[in-house]
Amino acid sequence: MADLATAVTVLDANGRAGVPSLLISGPGMGKSSLVRGLAAADGVLCKTVLGSLREPSDFAGLPVVREHGVTLEAPAWAKELVAGGGGYLFLDELTTSPPAVQAAMLAVALDLTVGDVQLPKGTRVIAGANPPDCAAGGYELEAPLANRFCHVEFTPSVDEWLDGMSTGWGAPPASRAVATDEQRVALVRSSITGFVQRNPDALDAFPSSAAQTGGAWPSRRTWSMLAAVLPHLREDDNAAINTAVFGLIGEGAGVEFLEWRCSADLPDPVAVVENPDSAFDWQSRPDLVWAVLSGVTAWAVGRGTVEAWRSAWGPLIAAAEAGAPDVAGAAARTLAKARPAKATVPASARRFAPMLTAAGLMEAAA
Repeated sequence: MADLATAVTVLDANGRAGVPSLLISGPGMGKSSLVRGLAAADGVLCKTVLGSLREPSDFAGLPVVREHGVTLEAPAWAKELVAGGGGYLFLDELTTSPPAVQAAMLAVALDLTVGDVQLPKGTRVIAGANPPDCAAGGYELEAPLANRFCHVEFTPSVDEWLDGMSTGWGAPPASRAVATDEQRVALVRSSITGFVQRNPDALDAFPSSAAQTGGAWPSRRTWSMLAAVLPHLREDDNAAINTAVFGLIGEGAGVEFLEWRCSADLPDPVAVVENPDSAFDWQSRPDLVWAVLSGVTAWAVGRGTVEAWRSAWGPLIAAAEAGAPDVAGAAARTLAKARPAKATVPASARRFAPMLTAAGLMEAAA
């Protein structure tokens, strides 16, 4: 359960990453007021839509026959967001939406499409719902829709409620989310790929209980969403990191991932590139070697330059020389797919013919 400031931080990080958020709290806790306050603080439009009062066509578009064919006409609220250049879309009381309406929301939640209309990039999708034990009737959250959200449970403290009353709910707590860069993205991706490489069953773990499918659980989608969100959270902000992890992949896989991430203590990818022989012990466990090389590869791909791509071969060579040619070869295949135009493999790597052949770069090395 997150406090209000942590909830705001995770909502902001999700918004920056393009990940929809699902606010979960008891009735009257201020979900709607919070979202409106965030939109007002950002100076953007906020449109609230209740699925229980809508038809599937209000999200999937209403078929309209025109001279050139049939188009899916978007509703007024979507057109207002387009005209305003984006903003906040608040899907309130999500669990009161019938299954057919939830199905129509799928493209809205993740792809920002409403009928034939594309909502502006940066539009932040936030939904609201009560916990199951507080819900009055309604419907279970369908698994495909639940897996498209970061589930954020929060309960404002008494002091936070008093502050809200004093300010008219127009001054939400400041977000602790941060801007990101290739270095932060690479470090996060290395931790996720390293964990999944060691625990492959955690990649897709559909809940065995029907009651749990409406919550957070690990899938290829939610791991990718987590990789996009975590770089926007400070490394020392454990409360926000825990909330994001548990909100996307659930508590079971989340606890295991956080423990592995802490014990792995992965080095900065840039430090490894600059000092491949001394920044990391390449005779460590294979999963750690894999994680470090994944981070280096992600950094090089994120930079997108010939210089970065060529420099990323240094750690791969160091790993191969230290006795991990198979892991280095796997990383080389990934690196090869992102080779910039006219980039050639460094001469120092050409003596590793098997690794280059596996990566499909033997011709370039010749």
